[in-house]
Amino acid sequence: MGNRRFAALWGSDLVATIGDRVHRVALAALVYELTGSMTVAGLAFLASGLPDLLLGPLAGVVVDRVNRRRVMIASDLARVLPVVLPPIAAEYWIGSLYLLLFMINAASILHRPAKMASIPAVVPPSQLTTANSLSSLPESLGDIGGYPLAGLVVGGLVSVMGNRHGLEAAFAAAALGYVVSALILWPLWLPPLGVGSDRSIRVEWRELVGGVRFLVDQPLVRTNTLLVALGAIAIGMAMPLLVGYAYARPERGEVTYSLLNFGIGVGSVAGALLVGTLNTLRLATLVVLGLVVMGTCLTGLGLEPPLWVGVMLTGLTGLGNLLFLVPSVTIVQRVTPANLMGRVFALRSMILFTALIAANGLGGWLGDNLGAGRAFLVVGSGLIIMTVALSLLPATRQADRLDDLLLEPSG
Repeated sequence: MGNRRFAALWGSDLVATIGDRVHRVALAALVYELTGSMTVAGLAFLASGLPDLLLGPLAGVVVDRVNRRRVMIASDLARVLPVVLPPIAAEYWIGSLYLLLFMINAASILHRPAKMASIPAVVPPSQLTTANSLSSLPESLGDIGGYPLAGLVVGGLVSVMGNRHGLEAAFAAAALGYVVSALILWPLWLPPLGVGSDRSIRVEWRELVGGVRFLVDQPLVRTNTLLVALGAIAIGMAMPLLVGYAYARPERGEVTYSLLNFGIGVGSVAGALLVGTLNTLRLATLVVLGLVVMGTCLTGLGLEPPLWVGVMLTGLTGLGNLLFLVPSVTIVQRVTPANLMGRVFALRSMILFTALIAANGLGGWLGDNLGAGRAFLVVGSGLIIMTVALSLLPATRQADRLDDLLLEPSG
């Protein structure tokens, strides 16, 4: 954190994450107040996710052609107005929420790959894993502390100013987070990318195809993407199963569900700190270990243990998630050339998000047919078996020897 450029990336991400949590809580309150409909809420989440599927690859092309500092600042500022407008626009047309959420997340998909591609340019190679660990913390801290803080902010404003004006002020407070994030990034310097000036559709398409080919043809990136996709599928299937698991227990469902998710958040923070402390060179081993830990804990939930054991298992699941996720990012950063990094991270995000969404539906179907406990057994054991199988591939083992392969970081 003594590195000013990395501290700027980290600080802006934390502030923007807090703004995002305030926005989510205010949005939930607004939708419930106007409609009382879970269908409308579900459609709102769908509108939030569509940009990842439709625009993700194009976002990578932009990140690899434009100064990444400008991309991140523009992404923050582009979200300000759509974040402020929902309580005003929704009173006239509820469908405006979907359009505004699409706009917000269309801007945010530029920020994520730009940040990940910028980290190798601001930290030395020996600190990449530590930097990636710290970069994962704002999201986890946002889940643990951001939501309670957001609840206090939104609830306090509504209590003082009334429902309508309080929600309007809450959305404005969320937008302020993105303004502050942009201001933190304003003095940041990043090295130029050195790309050509031709921006024709033909060139853009060729660059997009180049990113796809690199991801498919580069053995280490391809194999690591498969491993991370396994983790995304397991997480996606576990999300609806966790709801069924919580509400099938004798304890009150809402309390149980909250405790299980709290465990995940605490485990994620612990995992980020642990990986940052280890700063291991055996990155592939850590990826495989993290996935096996996740699979073992999900299998343990299938045995339907007492609640306190279940919370410990979800905590270890969160820890395992970070154990495989952070080294995976480092592997891709070490192997991918700087001028391709934005496209590769954007394409991976699209693949992983698609896997997550599909797994949500599959997990719910499996839980309805087998019950949450048996479904957890299937998901956990399946994750372990598939991880062990992929760990035997030569490309997986090579990721433990990046320095021996003379692969220099791509900053």
